[in-house]
Amino acid sequence: MNYFDCHVDTLTEILKPGDTLDENSCDLDLKRVGNFVENYTQIFAIWKDAVKLDKEEPDRDFFRLYDRAMAYLAEENRKIALCLTGEEMEKAHRQRKAAAFLSIEDLSIMGKYVEKIREMGFRFAMLTWNYENEYACGAAVDQARGLTARGKEMVKVLTDQGIVMDISHLSDQGVEDLFQLTDRPVMASHSDIREVWDAPRNLQKVHLKELISRKGIIGMNFFAPFVGEKPQISDLLKHMDAVLEMGGEDCLAIGSDFDGCDGLFPAHIEGVQSMPFLREELLKHGFTEELTEKIFYKNAHRFVMENVK
Repeated sequence: MNYFDCHVDTLTEILKPGDTLDENSCDLDLKRVGNFVENYTQIFAIWKDAVKLDKEEPDRDFFRLYDRAMAYLAEENRKIALCLTGEEMEKAHRQRKAAAFLSIEDLSIMGKYVEKIREMGFRFAMLTWNYENEYACGAAVDQARGLTARGKEMVKVLTDQGIVMDISHLSDQGVEDLFQLTDRPVMASHSDIREVWDAPRNLQKVHLKELISRKGIIGMNFFAPFVGEKPQISDLLKHMDAVLEMGGEDCLAIGSDFDGCDGLFPAHIEGVQSMPFLREELLKHGFTEELTEKIFYKNAHRFVMENVK
């Protein structure tokens, strides 16, 4: 099967001695993916809780995080290639390699390095995480507070550089502000639907409608508190059905949030090794083979080919 995941935290969560990107005790590694996948693309988030950054040297702390992530990728360069464009993704697949892209999850943790965001290989960016920072307010803090003046400037800077804006984690007002600042397609890399399960981090249908109209992409998040109460696979499917009912057949994708979920998943999802099972559940639910392939690969692949150049 083909597999494209729009968001995991794995590169910043490989911490145990001896663990590598190829084989580790996290939710995802290349060895497990290799047991079922033909073409594989992964957007890896670079992330750290901003309050845990080294207060004396926050910029250097971020760079250590970034440098370690890059080292994990370089160590497995026979199996995976860091890509900067859609064309490079396709080249990696022709070489029978996985394709990796980098996303920054909370722009504020980059400090001065934000000036080199494209040069450092990032192609996707979230202005904030769960907090309010110099750029924007997170959904977990206050839905009525949006982008700051600095954040609005940064949206222009990033979009001018061809960086894809990711609205996961952004407050409702922040999403509204961003939509007013750019008409480009956007991504909600790891978000479910608030009208299905009322969690602040889930995307409202009104914003989903705009995302769909722009030919954006939304990756379904597996974090159990965003899916439902003691969720089953059937609860995750309710979120997928809601996207489809809004006309999102070409925008629905996977954004597992592996290694960002503290092991809290719908029943029967245990890590990336569960993806063939999930695919079968989609087919049993009544999704066609064509639609299932879109969700697991083609939609996100299309989005990258159109927007990452």
